[in-house]
Amino acid sequence: MNYYDEIKNELVNNEINRKVKNYSINKSDLNTYYNVGKMLSEAGKHYGEGIIKE
Repeated sequence: MNYYDEIKNELVNNEINRKVKNYSINKSDLNTYYNVGKMLSEAGKHYGEGIIKE
């Protein structure tokens, strides 16, 4: 057993998993903010109708 290669693989796999998870979180945030912005833009077309109460 080559311990160096095994340890290296564990560390590389961990880093890959972290990057995938961060990408997923960022993608979810981006989609959420885009959708909120889109809804606010559409609500702005009805200015003065009390779309957002508070």
